[in-house]
Amino acid sequence: MQVAVLLGQKKSSFYSPMDYYRCSQSGITKKAIINLSKNTNLPISYITTLANINIRTLQRKTENDKLSSEISEKILQIAQVFAKGTEVFNSLESFKEWLESPNISLDGAIPANLISSNYGTQMVLDCLGRIQYGVYS
Repeated sequence: MQVAVLLGQKKSSFYSPMDYYRCSQSGITKKAIINLSKNTNLPISYITTLANINIRTLQRKTENDKLSSEISEKILQIAQVFAKGTEVFNSLESFKEWLESPNISLDGAIPANLISSNYGTQMVLDCLGRIQYGVYS
């Protein structure tokens, strides 16, 4: 599943890292978070925890209000992890099971606990890349 689809866009607008950067700088909408929640079957409260957003702040926004660049960047990273994980595991459910299990290549950490930080997100994406190419992870 593509990042754009997870965020509720009909057509992909992410072809390069610059596209992600531009999107994060212009801000994503609250509606994109709602779509991410629906498309990943994750509660919005879980996504806001991962993105370090106060749930009350999000509740006060309308669907078309844009979020800050920091929050937008984090939401895009979360969507990237879910897009990559679904691609690697060929199933959202299989990926979510992996995401909640301790991983030896991540020093026994649970990947879901790592994606709340930029460094952790990158480690999870790197691990998914290794799995995709058959490297023991």
